[in-house]
Amino acid sequence: MSWLRAIDWIWHVRGSVPLSDPYQNAFEALEPVFEERGTTLEHGAGTLTFHKDNPDSQDKLASFERGTLQIVETDTGSALRYDLTSHPLLWCFVAPAPFAALAYAAQPMRIPGYVFAGIFAALYIAGRFIEQRNAHKLFRDRLAGTSTDSAEAVPA
Repeated sequence: MSWLRAIDWIWHVRGSVPLSDPYQNAFEALEPVFEERGTTLEHGAGTLTFHKDNPDSQDKLASFERGTLQIVETDTGSALRYDLTSHPLLWCFVAPAPFAALAYAAQPMRIPGYVFAGIFAALYIAGRFIEQRNAHKLFRDRLAGTSTDSAEAVPA
């Protein structure tokens, strides 16, 4: 295992969602999620790769610049496996270090430096779990046929 693979959990969100129907077209069910400005898709054999360029804040996957979704066979049946990359998570993980170093080195900056280091550390910890949970819930709900978009929940 390379050293990069050992630490990439910092900015990668991975998981899987079981498919209730092995013949379900999971990518078709997820298509509306990726119909956002600045999102490009590439389809492969059992694989969907996306890339986002400056996504809107309303985009449910805005914090992920790119990702790969695959249909895989597991011991319990078919599943959608996802691997999403988030540079905002990486920057929130790295940001506390310079602020803590500044607080340690410069007496007048001690309290503000530690405060900002704490803010970014809290942002990373909360964001890491919230973004993973939200991505999993979004994929699970879409594959189950339930919508998480409020606009689609309102009848026309």
